[in-house]
Amino acid sequence: MSTTPDQATAELAENWVKALADIDLFLQICVKDCPVWHSADDKWVTVSEAVAAVHERAGDGPVPDFRPVGVTFTEKGFFNEAAVEIEVGGNPVKLHLVQIVEAKDGKAVRVREYIGPEMDIQP
Repeated sequence: MSTTPDQATAELAENWVKALADIDLFLQICVKDCPVWHSADDKWVTVSEAVAAVHERAGDGPVPDFRPVGVTFTEKGFFNEAAVEIEVGGNPVKLHLVQIVEAKDGKAVRVREYIGPEMDIQP
């Protein structure tokens, strides 16, 4: 079981990290009908719907500044980890994201994104 990516998958992962700073780039690096699932709302949307939702949430302001954490290659593609600080209900919240990207021929063909808030849980 090799987790050494082919060149196309390695380039996709590199562009994936860049797309977190340029959300519209996702439209170029995913197949047109790429399904995207988010744990925050438990529904599947197309990549174009996911990109539009990010822009809608940002309104007239900038798209959130995602901080890359790292990429781990898998048999089917890669995991991407990132973090972002946003405001929810007037309060700052740090979110952690794990994106599971299935790749084929240098494009993302299916994405699942797990989103979790950073919480101060102490025993």
